[in-house]
Amino acid sequence: MGKSVALIVIFISLFWNIKGFLFDDSVCYQDIGCFTNSAPFDNTFGFLPEPTSEVKPRIFLHTRKYRLYGKEVHPLNDPYMEGLDFDQSRPTKFVIHGFLSSRNSHIGYNLTQAFLETGDYNIFVVDWSAGSKKFYNQAAANTRTTGTVVANFIKILRDKFDLDLKKVHLLGHSLGAHIAGYVGSRLPGIARITGLDPAGPLFENAADAVRLDISDAIFVDAIHSDAGPLYDAGFGTMVPMGDLDFYPNGGGYQPGCPPPIRKTLQDILTLHFSAGFTTVSCSHDRAIWYFIESVLNNECQFVAYPCASIDDYNASTCKTCGDGFCPEMGINADKFNGTGTFYLTTNPEPLFCRNGQ
Repeated sequence: MGKSVALIVIFISLFWNIKGFLFDDSVCYQDIGCFTNSAPFDNTFGFLPEPTSEVKPRIFLHTRKYRLYGKEVHPLNDPYMEGLDFDQSRPTKFVIHGFLSSRNSHIGYNLTQAFLETGDYNIFVVDWSAGSKKFYNQAAANTRTTGTVVANFIKILRDKFDLDLKKVHLLGHSLGAHIAGYVGSRLPGIARITGLDPAGPLFENAADAVRLDISDAIFVDAIHSDAGPLYDAGFGTMVPMGDLDFYPNGGGYQPGCPPPIRKTLQDILTLHFSAGFTTVSCSHDRAIWYFIESVLNNECQFVAYPCASIDDYNASTCKTCGDGFCPEMGINADKFNGTGTFYLTTNPEPLFCRNGQ
């Protein structure tokens, strides 16, 4: 029911916002190349990626030396890294925000600070806020602009600054998860991509080439925390996208968050949610906070159980790890040698972790 409604309202939204999609079927930009809106990239209903002059992707290097504010690098040119505190021997993280957001969001700031509290990293925070604060279909298309810029930047770090892709971990929230996937599809060999509640609308039923999927890195994990229907402000998806897919509390509404708020008909039909919409995105953001807690708290593990569905989990028919061990949602997910869908329960407030209880 929810998926059908979402598809219907997305279709109707085309007649509310007629921006350009009836005209061009491809665009070419001197700095990032050409894009088409033909299959499989027809998920945005004709909207094409905007140029970098509109999306304005920016990248900031954070290290323990530049912990709070970071130092901006210039990804569209051959970056001048001399004099910056970049050390290719460190593990390198790329942190990418989502829809209606910026580098000062929970993933851009709080997650970065959590990493630097616990380890010595190069952390590149990607800010594409100018391209994300658009009509949703356009923001979804702009993930390709941002993904191309980030992929080209990582190529420079690899080719000219000896960055080992096996030390690279991309983390993206919402639309940022699909940006990370797009980077990985253009740059094989990246060690890990983590999707923090990957966006569902316009991506849920899209081809693998369009969204985050298991082939985008050596290891891909995803945390699904807001897979409710669109009309209940659900921005996530239940669709598995990685080697390991975690569904805390069933993957939908998260305990401790305000109840879902029905959006108005106009909001749904246009997919044009205002910045104020972020006040009801608690469940969507909760994936970020679960990951942050996993980084900061080594004394509690987000143990998850291999279950085919939330019904099996609630019936306690799959709360066992067999002869092996269960994976941990969060930073330690890559220590598990296996694949599948995994369910767990969290507390409604920090500390969210329940150690598998």
